[in-house]
Amino acid sequence: MILLYRKIMVGENLESMQCEMYFESLFDVDFDYLVGLGKDMPTILFIDASKYSKDVLNDWIFAFTNIILINNNPIRAFIIRGYSEELQEFKGYYRVVSSYKSARQIVQEIVSSIDGSLDKIIGKSNRVLQMKKMMVLTMFYDGSIMILGETGSGKNLLAEVIAKLSPRGSRPFYSINCAAIPENLLESELFGYKKGAFTGATSEKVGLIEQANYGTLFLDEIGDMPLNLQAKILAITENREFFKIGATKPMKVDVRFITATNRYDDSALRNDLRYRLSAVKIDLPPLRERKTDIPLIFDDVLEKKGYLVKFDNIPKELKERFLTYGYPGNVRELINMVEEYLAVNDVVQASVNSSMSKNVKLLAEEAMVARIVNGTTYKDFLQEVYKSASQELLQQRSEVLGNDINELSKEFGLTTRRIRDLLAELNSSAKNPTRSDGEE
Repeated sequence: MILLYRKIMVGENLESMQCEMYFESLFDVDFDYLVGLGKDMPTILFIDASKYSKDVLNDWIFAFTNIILINNNPIRAFIIRGYSEELQEFKGYYRVVSSYKSARQIVQEIVSSIDGSLDKIIGKSNRVLQMKKMMVLTMFYDGSIMILGETGSGKNLLAEVIAKLSPRGSRPFYSINCAAIPENLLESELFGYKKGAFTGATSEKVGLIEQANYGTLFLDEIGDMPLNLQAKILAITENREFFKIGATKPMKVDVRFITATNRYDDSALRNDLRYRLSAVKIDLPPLRERKTDIPLIFDDVLEKKGYLVKFDNIPKELKERFLTYGYPGNVRELINMVEEYLAVNDVVQASVNSSMSKNVKLLAEEAMVARIVNGTTYKDFLQEVYKSASQELLQQRSEVLGNDINELSKEFGLTTRRIRDLLAELNSSAKNPTRSDGEE
């Protein structure tokens, strides 16, 4: 099982729940342990606070906040109040959850909700795992998030998952593609209008910004939004108010923006708006950079349609087409290809143009350049390529397999001792990166 975040339980009622660490009482929490947690793994504390007074909790949270601020450890905490008045309250790194259910039931539901939301993003590649960890780290963040991803890579689904995990998860979620709607209609869709604002406005229209009040609005391809509308969105992020078309008084609104663009450095997006909307950026990798996820997506699509066939069972030639195609349309194009396979039992639109052959040609060119410039022999060049590729592959597989030495040994055909040595070498290199030329 892939570990995306670490769970720590505090409270005797949570003793038998599956987690990586357990403390019987709040007073037993080992702060040195918390400080020493690795920064590569998001950590969530579930604290049964039902038997503690508010003063005790406030003192503890104050100390815990200082630990986070001083050491910058990626720790978040759910303060659970079971069998009490239903309430959800967010305070930075903390989420206070009260309910008439038991603390155990509340924790089970929270964990199931987190895991269920993350499972909607199909994939176990290193890029996807790192993205999911980033989503857990930003769970309690209530500000704007910008998704960087190509067309068809699944930005809308990712935005929905981010919104579900956030403090506004139970509030409305709306989305709109700014590139798909003409400018004159986009403004009215977003901001709405008053009755009589223009010819044909026979009744008042509620725009998406108003509908998403207290919730989340996803603006896809925001770089295609006209500059005058970008200025209006900026005003909302600054003042929390907007004008309907034809209105003379502003309307207060509390809406969270999640935006997406496939051209982050494009000058079409105002710099001040970009800075305001991209305090947190999440990089959604294109499908060509995570091809090991293709069989999982294939199986997921067929399972949802009720088919029993799996990617492993299709002919070798079709597997090759699916796995070597470049997918300029990303996941959306893959789904269309799966639909084509279901219809005609073949895939004719994907030409087998392996990126491997292109990479081999590029490496050959690099080898000749290195020989001319540095005098590097082809033997030394090939040895360095082998070493680099082996280290990268080992690092990615170790993260996916949770550092399971036995499984890694089987996959790489090496002894467990050799695998341990290689992993130790990788960790040493990560802690002591080679300095760039010119560094002091």
